[in-house]
Amino acid sequence: MRQATRRNLLVAGWIAGLAVLALAPTLRAGYTLSYDLVFVPRQDLLPATLGLSEALPRAVPQDAVLTLLTAVAPGWVWEKLALFGVLGLAGAGAVRITRGLPTWARATAGGLALWNPYVAERLVIGHWGLLLAYACLPWALVAARDVRSGPPTGAWARLLLLIGLASLTPTGGLLIIVLAVPVAVGPGSLVATARRWLLVSGAVLLQLPWLLPALLHPQASVDPAGVAAFGLRTETPFDGPVGAVLTALGGGGVWNAGAVPASRGTPWALVGTVLLVALAVVGARATATLLGWPIMIWLSTCAAAGLLVALLSATGWGLWVQLVTGVSGGGLLRDSQKVLAPLVFLIAIAAVVGAVQVVQRVRDPGAALALTGAAVLLPLLLLPDMVAGVAGRLSAVSYPADWYAMRQALQADERPGDVVVLPWSTFRRFTWNPGRTVLDPAARWLPRSSVVDDRLVVARPDGTYVTLAAEDPRGAVVGAALDANRPLLEVLPDLGVGWVLVESGQPVPIPTRALAGLERVPLPTVAEGALPPTGPAPAAEAWLELWRVPGDIAARPWPAATVPVVAVDITALLLLGASAGVLINARRGSGRAARVRGRALLQSGSAEQPTGET
Repeated sequence: MRQATRRNLLVAGWIAGLAVLALAPTLRAGYTLSYDLVFVPRQDLLPATLGLSEALPRAVPQDAVLTLLTAVAPGWVWEKLALFGVLGLAGAGAVRITRGLPTWARATAGGLALWNPYVAERLVIGHWGLLLAYACLPWALVAARDVRSGPPTGAWARLLLLIGLASLTPTGGLLIIVLAVPVAVGPGSLVATARRWLLVSGAVLLQLPWLLPALLHPQASVDPAGVAAFGLRTETPFDGPVGAVLTALGGGGVWNAGAVPASRGTPWALVGTVLLVALAVVGARATATLLGWPIMIWLSTCAAAGLLVALLSATGWGLWVQLVTGVSGGGLLRDSQKVLAPLVFLIAIAAVVGAVQVVQRVRDPGAALALTGAAVLLPLLLLPDMVAGVAGRLSAVSYPADWYAMRQALQADERPGDVVVLPWSTFRRFTWNPGRTVLDPAARWLPRSSVVDDRLVVARPDGTYVTLAAEDPRGAVVGAALDANRPLLEVLPDLGVGWVLVESGQPVPIPTRALAGLERVPLPTVAEGALPPTGPAPAAEAWLELWRVPGDIAARPWPAATVPVVAVDITALLLLGASAGVLINARRGSGRAARVRGRALLQSGSAEQPTGET
């Protein structure tokens, strides 16, 4: 027992060490800002938070959850928990699902699950919600297997909680539902029919916080130009189908070239991909025995489907464009590299099982020991530049003091109106964030609704760029006025905009007449004690300007769909709360039953002890 505990602690220490090695620069006080990875000290409940703004609800219900969480603790706390949590949860899940394998193999499985191109690229691009769903994948499969095997003992509640956790993003929720629910309630399941329907209904209900706003949105469409732009990007020296296949099998291929580790373009990355796939083939049958055939068959099916989707996106075929743009909900597959998650996980587990079989065939103890050591270090060897924040691409910084001052000014002024943010571009490069590209934090930082440029400029593999059309009608009006060099005062009042926020130091210029007629608002001085303890603020400099729009501002009430959307959000929270209660009661019941069995065994043992009489 003690030896097993020591081994488990050793594996847990290895997983924790890898997470720290990957994210060490983010441990410093402050916020890690990279592409879509944007946390702020406090988020407010706004229409966009619930998916009720004019723009498509892309960060729902993720932003709504952060609104609740940042009311309890500042955003930097939750960001660090999210980053380290997804790595730890992914590694521990792989260790859990490989229970029964040697200690070194379980450590290798955990390492491959958290240290791979899929995770590294999504960390840099900031898709922590998707990575949370990826990390929930092994745990959801275990819960589904428990549900399938017999009378419920809280496993169904555990599965619903995992679905809820993964459903912070639409793709994540659907990913876990497609993978786990068929295993739990499919053919051969011992779950009663009524409970099957309850589980399926609960899983669907947990998708309504993002599904209902999407259905209510008047412009739920996808720009056809974005389908090819977001397709799988080849990361190998080979072009065409061969390069796409090798990239996908390696777990890479994210659409943003800036998020790709440099080592992905080396021959060593190809060798690693071939090695892992070969080991996975060797261990396929034994993996089915380890996981159970129902899980293996369905996981392999989902992995193959994800691979096919990713490869179709890499071809740019017109049929694929029509599917994504013409089929309701097809936009979820625009960034098709996301759906490689089942394949990445399956290859990681099967490759470890294959490695165990190879080591078992080695007769020389020294050679076997060397192979096991190499296997444990394999994730580091295959992707060395995931270390230290993916080669320095992730590190913590502090927001300048005038960001806090700007928020104070808008909170103190009772004048109505939303905020337009300039310069008119989606992403920023702040000098206080070492020049990294990041989605403008203003939309989450502001205590009022904002109008921002939601066009997206994407680099093609050939070095050219494509600009995807805007989705927010108000943003289109503001953009047209800026393009024509007209004063924004002509259009903002009718749009319900009462303020303009200007962020300095950006490469995109502001048209000369844009601010004509607006009133500059001085920002208040923020006391040093009022700033959060997230490290020293950058040098005092005017990073922001706040301008007031004079005259009457058109009122913009909350949308009529607010009530049903809030109702489904509350219902989803109640379902998760009920599931947590059932799980806690089931754990307590199991604990009481174990104690009763233990006392019975002790009493039985003492009754049968010899008295010493002959």
